[in-house]
Amino acid sequence: MKPVALLGILGLAIACAQSPAPQNNSAPDLAALEQTAQMRHAEWESLAKDVDARMARILPCDPRTAAALADVTRASEARLAAIAQYIRAVSSAAFAESAAAKILLDTEEKRAVEAGLERADAGQEQTAVDTQSDALARSVKQRASLGDSQKLLEQISSMIHQRAAASEQRTKAADAAVALLRDLVAKLDARDATLRNESAAFEAERTRWSGYYAARRARAQVECSITQIGTSPSKGSQGKQ
Repeated sequence: MKPVALLGILGLAIACAQSPAPQNNSAPDLAALEQTAQMRHAEWESLAKDVDARMARILPCDPRTAAALADVTRASEARLAAIAQYIRAVSSAAFAESAAAKILLDTEEKRAVEAGLERADAGQEQTAVDTQSDALARSVKQRASLGDSQKLLEQISSMIHQRAAASEQRTKAADAAVALLRDLVAKLDARDATLRNESAAFEAERTRWSGYYAARRARAQVECSITQIGTSPSKGSQGKQ
C-alpha cells in the first residue's frame, strides 16, 4: 500500500492552514502539529521501505520478524495519529474562521439595510425641500420680504443634499462590503466541505492501514505455523534413542 492519498490529505490541510484564522491563545500550534505529522510520516516511511527486505532474510518464526512488524506498525499508528491531530486542528481553525466570516456578513447586511433606509429618508427630505424651494422661489417674485426665508431654505437644502450624497456613499460601500463577504463565505463553505470530505477519506484510509498491518501480522503467524509442521521430533523416535 502507498501513502499517496494521505499525502494529498496532508497537503490539503496544510493549504487550509495557510489562510489566517482568528487569534486564540488556547488554539493549538498548527506549525508544530504539521512538523510532527511530517516527522512521523518520515519515520514510518523509513521503516516501511525495508521491512520486507528485513523479513526476507530471517525465518518466519524468528522473533525479529515479529519485532520488525511491531516496529513498522507502531510507526504507522504514530504517523496516522499525528496526521489526524493536525487535520482536526486545521478543521477547527477553518470552521472558526468561517463562523467569524458569517457573523461579519450578518453585521454588514444589517448595516447595509440601515444605510438603505437612511438613503431613502434623505431622498424624501431632499424631494420635500426641493419642492418647497421651488414654491418659495415663485413666491419671492411676488413678495420680496420672503427673500431671507428663501436663503435659509437654500442652506437647509444644501445640507440635505450633502447628507443624501453621504448616505449614497455609505450605501454603496455597505453593498460592496456585503458582496465581498458573501463571496468569501461561499468560498469558505466550499473549502470546509472539501475539508470534511478529505477528513472522512483520511479516516477510511486510516482504517485500511490498520487492517493492512493486522493482516501482515496474521500472515506471519500462519507462515510460522506452517514452517513448524513436522519439525518437532516424535515421541517414538525419542524412545528409540
